[in-house]
Amino acid sequence: MFFRARNIAFAAAALCLAGAAAAAPITAAFTTFETLVGATFGGTGIPNNAVAITTVPGVIGGANALTLGLTAHQRFVGPALPSAAGIFSAQTGVSAISPSPADPYATWNFGFYIAGASTALYSFNLFYDFDPAAANDETTHGRVAIALGAITATAQNSWNLGMNFLDAGANQPSFASFDPNVAGQYTFALVAYNANGGEAARSAIVVNVNTVPEPTSLALVGLALAGLGFVGRRKA
Repeated sequence: MFFRARNIAFAAAALCLAGAAAAAPITAAFTTFETLVGATFGGTGIPNNAVAITTVPGVIGGANALTLGLTAHQRFVGPALPSAAGIFSAQTGVSAISPSPADPYATWNFGFYIAGASTALYSFNLFYDFDPAAANDETTHGRVAIALGAITATAQNSWNLGMNFLDAGANQPSFASFDPNVAGQYTFALVAYNANGGEAARSAIVVNVNTVPEPTSLALVGLALAGLGFVGRRKA
C-alpha cells in the first residue's frame, strides 16, 4: 500500500485558539467505527475503512450537520494498522522517508476529517499526545485549533507527531518532545464546540505503540525456554 499525505504547510496560518481542554483522560469515542466514505485525509491511498466517526444529525432532510473522523495509519508505506473500536496498534521506530530521519518522524500518522452542512456553527480543537504513559489527562495534550470559514466546508489531513509545528507555540503538549522510539499509549481527540464554547461532539482514538523483538532476540528467548525445559526434565 502506497500513499502520499501532504505535510500541512498551511498549519501555522490556519491555527487559532478555540475551546479549552477538559480535565479527564482521553478515551476512544465515536458514533460508529467503520469506513468514512469520501475521506482522503489529505492524501492518496490512505485507508479510510477504520475511522472513529462521530455525527451530529441535521434538522433539515436528515442530513448530518457535522461529521468528525479520526484514524491512524502507516506513514507512506506498510500494512494497515490493526484496530478495533477506536484503538489502534502501531510499532516504534523512525520513518526513513524525508524529512525523517534527520527530523525524526514516527512510522505512523494520525488523520482527521471535519465536514458537514453546518460546520460554520462550530469551532474545532484537535488534541494530541506526546506522553507515552497511559490515560494522560486532556489538559496535558497539545492543541491545534482548526478554523473553517465557509458555511459548508471540509478540513482533512494526515499529520505525524514528529512534525515540528506540533512541538511549538503556546498550545504544545506539556510533556517533552515526542520520541518515535518510545513505546507507550498516545491519545487523540477531535472536538467540536458550539457558539457558547460548550462541547458539542467529539471523536477520539487511542494508539498503542509497542516494540517487536528482533529475530535474534526471539531466537535467544526460544533457546532459553528450551534450556529451562531441559533443566526441568533433569530435575524430574
